Amino acid sequence: MRKILFILTLASLVTACSANSGETAILGSDRDTHGCISSAGYRYSMIKQSCIQPFAIADIKLTDPNDNTLALYVILSEDRQKAEIFSASKTKSTLFEAVKGGYVSQDGKVRLINQRQIWKITK
Repeated sequence: MRKILFILTLASLVTACSANSGETAILGSDRDTHGCISSAGYRYSMIKQSCIQPFAIADIKLTDPNDNTLALYVILSEDRQKAEIFSASKTKSTLFEAVKGGYVSQDGKVRLINQRQIWKITK
């Protein structure tokens, strides 16, 4: 009888001491200014004018030159005159304009180059 009483007391102490903040995080409550849910992988695309999951619809996937553990996702416009690059290290995407042999960023500092069907990003 003492063993059963000891086990019940121990079990009630363990459950009583469990951490319960009383607050439950609501999934999807982390919307950005465009209404995109970042926790679900959605980002706003200036080319598509909507929330997208870049990893799901990317036309080109590259390794981030600043961090080999991350990927860059490139979305091309329908007319292929613009490219939009999404990076995990930046909250906003970067727009590129078409030039001979690839794309160049609007500030001219970064290029997306197609060499023999292999895409590379250079600074």
